[in-house]
Amino acid sequence: MSFKNLHHIKRAFKETDVICIIDKNARILYYNNYNDIHNKLGTEEVVGKPFLEVYPWLDWETSTALKVLKTGEAVVNQPQVMQLDDGTEVNSINTAFPLKNEEGILGVVFLSYDINSIVSTAEAESKSKHEHNLGSKYQFSDIITRNAEVMRIIAQLKRAAKYDSNILIYGETGSGKELFVHSIHNASKRASKPFISQNCAAIPKNLMESLFFGTTKGSFTGSEKKKGLFELANGGTIFLDEINSMPLSLQAKLLRVIENGRVRRIGGRKEYKTNVRIIASTNEKMDDLLNTNKIREDLFYRMSVVNVEIPPLRDRKDDIKVLAAHFINDFNSKFSKNIEGIDTKVEKIFLKYSWPGNVREFKNCIEAAFINSADESKIRPEDIPKYILKKTGSAKDYKNLEFKAVNKLSLKENIKELEKHLITAALKETGNNISQAAEKLSISRQSLYNKLEKYGFKLP
Repeated sequence: MSFKNLHHIKRAFKETDVICIIDKNARILYYNNYNDIHNKLGTEEVVGKPFLEVYPWLDWETSTALKVLKTGEAVVNQPQVMQLDDGTEVNSINTAFPLKNEEGILGVVFLSYDINSIVSTAEAESKSKHEHNLGSKYQFSDIITRNAEVMRIIAQLKRAAKYDSNILIYGETGSGKELFVHSIHNASKRASKPFISQNCAAIPKNLMESLFFGTTKGSFTGSEKKKGLFELANGGTIFLDEINSMPLSLQAKLLRVIENGRVRRIGGRKEYKTNVRIIASTNEKMDDLLNTNKIREDLFYRMSVVNVEIPPLRDRKDDIKVLAAHFINDFNSKFSKNIEGIDTKVEKIFLKYSWPGNVREFKNCIEAAFINSADESKIRPEDIPKYILKKTGSAKDYKNLEFKAVNKLSLKENIKELEKHLITAALKETGNNISQAAEKLSISRQSLYNKLEKYGFKLP
């Protein structure tokens, strides 16, 4: 734990309203509610009970204490907004840190103080932005690439970000279009204004118009006076993802908004001025959109003042290693591992595979490898999903790696047996050649000699 975190934890103890200690099974061992106005229980009523029984409005995803219990990583001064069973909204600042010994996590110390009464105007505005998805989180510096075409696109979009021209982006599913869109907004003069992202394919067609343009009270059964997304995005940017899913009739109304900068709510006569930059994306090639009449020609030309095509991962294989390093670094933190990189055989498999799901699929593959890895220093072929091995014709090369775990053995003992199995297979395949076997196992000769001695192997 860093000195900085220690300082914040000491401060949290002084300012806290609640101190709670839970064990590794999430049962409360200690509870002191100095000022827990939302949970008026005494210590004797709480100790020994499951944490989620005392705080039923939380779960394993939303609770700071349970997150720390799951990850083993301290959380310091984490803002949290909770909705109580009676509808009350609670703003708090939470700190939690794990209690550990050499065997692992013993429990968690959880500290919290209520800030409802001192929430500043700026914090309230930030909360409002979060509720309406008015935020963008990526910068151009977050786009990981060595590919010349992607770097050219980044340079083009950095120039385009300075102006208010509309932008149309094509990219296959999973290619990372949203990173580019967020980056454009954050590099523009509108960066401090709202950013609203809406996937057009995710909205029922009969609700699209009211969502985008708003409603007046009584315009249809149950309707209320409500702003649409274009009004909420006023001054900022609206991102229309998969615009090819928008009905042609609604595209005509969108065209009018682009032309005159005004919207009219459903059922209303009044027009509202709106100053928005529109960025749209499609997962179908632009020529195909026009040829299949999925987008109006006049809207296409108004939207594609700037248009770019994000290359799929199969066309930017020079990004494989740098993306792998990036995701490995992320997952090392998430899973508390120390994997250094990918095995040379894995690199060849990655370069051979076509990645139809693009960067998103590649990230999921690395995550799966982390879960499957037996804490080795590198990701190896047997760690990656089998369907990738099969599609690249690599599965047959690793049949000798199949291993059946023994239920009566512990995880640690099974890992030892697996390691012995792999060493035996490598030695057999190389005719007991230490150098070649070590290379197949992606370890040094000395490491292999140490393991041979450890497991009592006797070579002829």
